[in-house]
Amino acid sequence: MPPSRRPYNHLWETLRQTTVLRFPRHRLATFGRTEIQYQLVTAVSEQPVLANLRTGKVIAERPHILTPDMFSQRFQGFGDDSSSFERFLKDNFSDSFRGLEYSFRNELVATEPHRTDARELAKNIRRDLDARDVARAAVIVGPESGWSFSLMKFILEETSQSFSVNLRELDERGLFNPERAEERHRREVEAFFRKAESDPSLIKPLAALLNRTQLFDEYQDRFFALVNRAGV
Repeated sequence: MPPSRRPYNHLWETLRQTTVLRFPRHRLATFGRTEIQYQLVTAVSEQPVLANLRTGKVIAERPHILTPDMFSQRFQGFGDDSSSFERFLKDNFSDSFRGLEYSFRNELVATEPHRTDARELAKNIRRDLDARDVARAAVIVGPESGWSFSLMKFILEETSQSFSVNLRELDERGLFNPERAEERHRREVEAFFRKAESDPSLIKPLAALLNRTQLFDEYQDRFFALVNRAGV
């Protein structure tokens, strides 16, 4: 077997032997950082029966949006017509080029040897976490050799389950399409103005909304007229 093939075969064999016995109850956060506690059990040997238990946490940073603009900027050095192709790409394939970029960091806390079967140890840990209803914890079982691949397999499976949720929540806020987001913000501001006209207690939250949506300058005359009428 060529030496270059051996790492790939080892990787695939490790992934084949890896099972995620317990996923966190919540998916990766769309608008913030996620910390997942994990307990990774690996089989060291059958005779004598030995297993290692690694505990730690995986930190997933907030997903970054990959917009059509970002994709188009990756076409560098393709000649004078590249700008035309970039416009074509955005006009015709925006939905195809929507995506998210994830990044992860592993913080290994401890590795403990156990004189027990790896799968039985993992099942006992899962039962304990379920009984205590620990939400953000995972249990993984795999081979000792290549244990980091087992952990990365869990991360990939967790990400694949979270992707559609993250994508939908970002799309609902119009973050893939700034023009759509601005339209939604204007509708939200208009609705808030109507409520604040009959309820002066909403004037301060209205100011916060205008600042958050970066529309204060556009609506400031209307806002201060409302403040004057309310005598705030």
